[in-house]
Amino acid sequence: MSLLRLAFRLLLGRRLPITQGTLTLRGPRAPLHVHRDRFGIPLIDAEDDLDASFALGFCHGQDRAFQLEILLRVGRGTLAEMVGRAALPVDRLSRRIGIHHAAREQVGVLAPHFLAQLQRYVEGINAGATTGCPRRAHEFALLRARPTPWEVADPLALAKLIALTLCANWDAELARLKVLTADGPEALAALDSTYPSWQPVVSPGARAGEAVDRLAQDVELFLAAVRPGGGSNNWAVAGTHTATGRPLLANDPHLDAGLPPHWYLARVRTPRGSVAGATFLGSPGYFIAHNGHAAWGLTAGLVDNTDLFLEQIGPDGASVRQGDGFVPCSVREETIAVKGEAPVLERILQTPRGPVISPALPDCPEVLSLRATWLDRLPLEGILGAHHAHSFEEFRRGLVDWPSASQNMVYADAGGTIGWHLMGRAPRRRAGHGTIPLPGWLPEVGWEEAPVPFEEMPHLSNPAQGFVATANTRPTPEGVGPFLGVDFIDGYRLEAIARALAGRNDWDVAKTQQLQMSQQAHAWDEMRAVVLAAPATTSAVKIALDLLGSWDGWARVDSPAAAVYELFLSEMAGRLARAKAPKSCAAILGESMGALTPYNFFAFRRSGHLVRLLRERPPGWFSRPWEEEIAAALEAVVGRLRDRRGPEPRRWAWGEVRPLVMHHPLSRGPGLRGKVLGAIFNLGPIPCGGDSDTINQAAVLPLQPEAPTDNIASLRAVFDVGAWHNSRFSLPGGQSGNPLSPHYADLWPLWQRGEGVPIAFTEEEVRQATVATLKLVPAGGNALRGVPPL
Repeated sequence: MSLLRLAFRLLLGRRLPITQGTLTLRGPRAPLHVHRDRFGIPLIDAEDDLDASFALGFCHGQDRAFQLEILLRVGRGTLAEMVGRAALPVDRLSRRIGIHHAAREQVGVLAPHFLAQLQRYVEGINAGATTGCPRRAHEFALLRARPTPWEVADPLALAKLIALTLCANWDAELARLKVLTADGPEALAALDSTYPSWQPVVSPGARAGEAVDRLAQDVELFLAAVRPGGGSNNWAVAGTHTATGRPLLANDPHLDAGLPPHWYLARVRTPRGSVAGATFLGSPGYFIAHNGHAAWGLTAGLVDNTDLFLEQIGPDGASVRQGDGFVPCSVREETIAVKGEAPVLERILQTPRGPVISPALPDCPEVLSLRATWLDRLPLEGILGAHHAHSFEEFRRGLVDWPSASQNMVYADAGGTIGWHLMGRAPRRRAGHGTIPLPGWLPEVGWEEAPVPFEEMPHLSNPAQGFVATANTRPTPEGVGPFLGVDFIDGYRLEAIARALAGRNDWDVAKTQQLQMSQQAHAWDEMRAVVLAAPATTSAVKIALDLLGSWDGWARVDSPAAAVYELFLSEMAGRLARAKAPKSCAAILGESMGALTPYNFFAFRRSGHLVRLLRERPPGWFSRPWEEEIAAALEAVVGRLRDRRGPEPRRWAWGEVRPLVMHHPLSRGPGLRGKVLGAIFNLGPIPCGGDSDTINQAAVLPLQPEAPTDNIASLRAVFDVGAWHNSRFSLPGGQSGNPLSPHYADLWPLWQRGEGVPIAFTEEEVRQATVATLKLVPAGGNALRGVPPL
């Protein structure tokens, strides 16, 4: 323990939760037993599903109280009340979108059994954060705050927040609008990164194909009425491709490098069945898990379920243009409390399309409203009931009610079936394709009342190739199936996964973990010949060409050539953006479009665009030939590395140039306070390999290629289907959010090595794994027959 952490402990104490003995509290209807293994993973025994939800919420509240507080406050738009003015932009956008407002309305349409499950889960959170911990978490003490009680709308608000930050393309629409209005339609057409036609889609054996120019069609609609002045991998392998004859399922969802981790490992048993795997903080569902018969996992599907619309507000300030006239709008007023300052009033216009959000967006002169499936007042359950499925069809049918972030659900069961279904509600557009904000007042613009039917959403079962794989790519080829959007990630990770899976028939857990750790940069294969043909005009260019010429294409931590390659990608992306869009080039390179998203979607889609241009080398981009521009970019990269790392290439190792730091929210504050808290709460820096296109993703942002990566595998899981004890899980951190807990970082070394731990499942496994047991006893006289302890 560092001296700083020791002083921190002496000042505030360890503040550990209660994990042994007996607690009497309101909430459970029967006695519950929460066993803990040596990694702090709870192994819960409950009498029914409702008590199981309470117990899971209780454990979440015990171990992650402050993380839950942040999620609650962002969803409600009350973060500034706790931390001050710095959080006001987050609150304003949250309130204007109406995340919690929509969640409260959604409560009324939930199925009774699911509403009861949510109610018991939030009761568990509240009990865990208070009764389950003798003293409130360190962060509350530092901020002089207390845990806010969760309500049943808060998990629903979190689902909407995830949909906004993870899967919607609203930030890409804003980026395109910025380029269109600042630099014109020609610049946007030149720099928009459509899905590469030569790359694979999820549908087996297919390539994307040449895309219809939907952007041009949308720009035409825009200009007719207006004159301008944010990854993951998963796959399932059939028994025919494994060493044991049993299916395997792998998942490593990519999210920001935050602490505590987004995921929480747990196992629960009731008389109805058991489930073990990864839960997501703020939700009672098991999103990446198994139930003793089937396993499932998810990646972001990136279906375009969100559109922005241009609006014209009427003279009265409470109406918007519709056709040739104006229609009245409802007005919602929200008061935002700000710590140490006067409250801020937000007056929000609700148009026929959705709320006006543009006043909360930086540098946005247009009036923009937002329409999203996840804001609709619709039932939600979907994956949250998956743990009771015992066939792929039963599993798939359970995904119907999911008006939230679209997800690629991959499935494998002990009967040998593997499958994939793209879950989520997809709108049908009357005109336009969701690439840019269109004038909402035009009668032909907007959504149809009915979405894409569930049966038309892409899915497959037991493909002949013997595996299914997804990696945020296009689901189907151009022209096949319904239109689902244009903003998918380049197919390099999917190509690498599919190539590896097809190449052998002896996959096992260890080999699958190795594949999850692959740092081969396949985009290099497609540009290698062009880059190496650049003239060695200076000694710096020669050094770059020599390093790249002998490079094997793996972005390892110890590779100087990988550093040259990664910085070259960013350098060339910047040169391309500045050449065509000098006023708005930052938008193309991924600058933030709002307080809830630190970068926009274009940041992860530059490789395929660059490859196409390097192959074609069209005229008119630069004042000199492409070959000379490439050489100039390489020279600039070597100059940058020399300036910052010294003249010797051996000091340019990629993992040292671009590290990884796991950031706690308090460490992101300004000044000395943020640095001191970072030394206590953060993990790292450590050398970090990989890039945006490698299976082991560690994204590189073109605007700051040497900054610590902020998009990583937030969880790694490999399921040995049918031999569940062989399955392995790891987190970039640990189960606890307490920096003085032994479980704050005990999974961190395993995550770095690509290894993992089992989650005990059977009664005997739980008995052997248990190191502590807490019994939760109902207060009052309504206790039911309890589940006997193991």
